[in-house]
Amino acid sequence: MKRSLPLKYKLTITSAVILTAMCVIFATSSIFSAHTLVDAARLVPSKPIADGMPVEPASGDALVELEAAQIATAPATAALGQFRGTAIGTMACLIVFGAALTYVFAAKTLKPLEKLTETVNNINIHNLDEKIPLPGTGDEVDRLTESFNDMTAKLNQAYQVQKNFSANAAHELRTPLALLQTQVDVFQMRAGRSVAEYNALLRSISESTDRLSHLVNDLLSFTTEQEVSMTEEVNLRELLEETAFELEESAAARQIQIEISGEGVVHGSDRLLQRAFYNLISNAIRYNVEGGKILVQISKERVTVADTGIGIPDEAKPNIFHSFFCVDKSRSRELGGSGLGLAIVKNIIEKHQGSICVRDYDPQGSIFVIDFPGEKTV
Repeated sequence: MKRSLPLKYKLTITSAVILTAMCVIFATSSIFSAHTLVDAARLVPSKPIADGMPVEPASGDALVELEAAQIATAPATAALGQFRGTAIGTMACLIVFGAALTYVFAAKTLKPLEKLTETVNNINIHNLDEKIPLPGTGDEVDRLTESFNDMTAKLNQAYQVQKNFSANAAHELRTPLALLQTQVDVFQMRAGRSVAEYNALLRSISESTDRLSHLVNDLLSFTTEQEVSMTEEVNLRELLEETAFELEESAAARQIQIEISGEGVVHGSDRLLQRAFYNLISNAIRYNVEGGKILVQISKERVTVADTGIGIPDEAKPNIFHSFFCVDKSRSRELGGSGLGLAIVKNIIEKHQGSICVRDYDPQGSIFVIDFPGEKTV
């Protein structure tokens, strides 16, 4: 994109040119009128002087000279009046001309801004993805247009994410509710229901309500904006050991070992980081194999969580941090996943100015890598 003078310089230079032209014209007309006045004044005769004193003419001659002087000064008086009239008329014309010229230049300079204003007024949620064409002025109007296009692109992305999130949330909430309703309807249609059938129905209702409860909690965690204080010092080794202890029963049920090594300290929210690592290790347990391992390693500015589980297909890796995304929806529902766990993890890590990615773990499974830029390990 070509670069030119900023808008304020354009207006300044334009005004300076207009004022200069007005001053030059006014000065030229004044000088011309002044020359006329001087030339007329030269026609007035002076009285003869002898021995330093004026000579008194005869009474008749004095009258004649007085009349002649009055006749001689008449052109100077007329020239002075003409000078005044010319100066006032020229000044008035210059004011009108200068105002009109300034208006024309200002209107031409600000026309792209007016078009931008009209275009912005027509933008709504249905055309947020449409970009405003650049005026091509190369000044602040171009930069303002680019900034506005960036802003609408971010708004459109946020709007689409929120729209998809609402649709997915409604779907995820509707599924267990529909299952509950179906089970109750079928149960009511049966005659002579046994105690075992009652117990099976209650067990199914309990599982569905548990899933709904976890889903609602995840929704609240994901949608609630929480400010992170970056002054709190968090010992990663202690936090991860506490998290592993909370999940020890779930890991033991599947004979999965959790190993933690390394030391490190970051600054942020102990509670939020604990939630993030809880989700990561919980996922590592849920999608691991019987008798598998989870290896948590803390090193400089980095924490890795590796598992020997079923792994993640390459085509699914770019989407696993999106809300409600599941590699295998049927398996996720079977294992109690809501599709929000990793989205919550990513949200928390980014609040701490960090980043997270996933890779394949050798010989099998997945490894999640969390980086905290600028943090120093112990």
